[in-house]
Amino acid sequence: MRYIKWIGIGVLFILYSSRLIAQVETRMDTTIRRNALRAVPFIFYSPDTRWGFGAGGYYSFFTSKNLKYNRPSTFIIGFSYTQNKQLLFYLPFSLNFEKSKLWVNGELGYYKYIFNYFGIGNDVPDKFIEKYSADFPRLRLNALFQILPKHYLGLRYVFDEFTYTKFDTSGLLFNQDILGTKNSNISSVGLVYNIDKRDIINYPTKGFIVELSYTLDDKYTASDFKFRKLNFDYSFYKTFKERLTTVINASFVQIDGAVPFHQLSTFGGTKKLRGYYDGKFRDRNSLLVQTELRFKIYKRIKFAAFGGLGKIYNLSNELNFNNLRYNYGLGLRYQMDKVSKIHLRLDYGFGNKSSGFYLTIGEAI
Repeated sequence: MRYIKWIGIGVLFILYSSRLIAQVETRMDTTIRRNALRAVPFIFYSPDTRWGFGAGGYYSFFTSKNLKYNRPSTFIIGFSYTQNKQLLFYLPFSLNFEKSKLWVNGELGYYKYIFNYFGIGNDVPDKFIEKYSADFPRLRLNALFQILPKHYLGLRYVFDEFTYTKFDTSGLLFNQDILGTKNSNISSVGLVYNIDKRDIINYPTKGFIVELSYTLDDKYTASDFKFRKLNFDYSFYKTFKERLTTVINASFVQIDGAVPFHQLSTFGGTKKLRGYYDGKFRDRNSLLVQTELRFKIYKRIKFAAFGGLGKIYNLSNELNFNNLRYNYGLGLRYQMDKVSKIHLRLDYGFGNKSSGFYLTIGEAI
């Protein structure tokens, strides 16, 4: 009952706060032109943070007066604190220049975070959790040029500088020779190719988005590690009779070289196999397929059912059908703003001997 009470308070608080929200991203075909400056309190929940509270704001504007070029530019700022004593400050941004021919997006952030570590590979104990704390600034930067309508090609830069503040001195990270447990930084440089043919940015009902990226960490990129990462992500959306939307997502990650444990591919959390802790499974490579059905119940309220299959593996553990990880679950969606199509997302996911409740804003896939 205690959780039901807090969930109700959280939902009512966000629904009330949603009255302050205007557009962060508009429909791709809209002719609406307005600048928007908003501030809003917020609340969220996940198994990794428990309840989190904070405040944020955003500024949305257009760099072109021509209605043909209608993709908005946005700055979003957020600050939050969680029950697990995690501090998060983040500033994501998306800027469109030269009639959307140049798209610059990314994130600035600073985090004081308590992480869960479960081990590496598939054979991690079901109930084992080891905690560690780290402070780190973060920079994510993409500079993409339009080479065809809806097709973007450009450069990616990623930077994190980890300063560890606490380890379990009896745990695996402290006592085993695991790469990445010393204070260090990653500094990744690479290429990214993006095709975005979704009809709506925040809540797509048709179309698809695909992204392929390849990044390199090396001493020449100012990184303390030397590894390469190939990442592929694809999402497809189809709506039937204006009420039932089907979503299919597939992703693949391959990592070669001396990669630190915190940069390995992972499953779990609010987006990948909901129902497991974030990072419950981690290794060099991963393959994941997810699907979600969203059904309109009444006006702004929608029902969701989801499920997925995934596998992590390394070079010595070839890709096969052994040790597949699965999830399934149900959820509700509430449309907070009719223009931006931003939804409040409430999900409960199940995995193998694991489950989790999620209250957040924005879609998982």
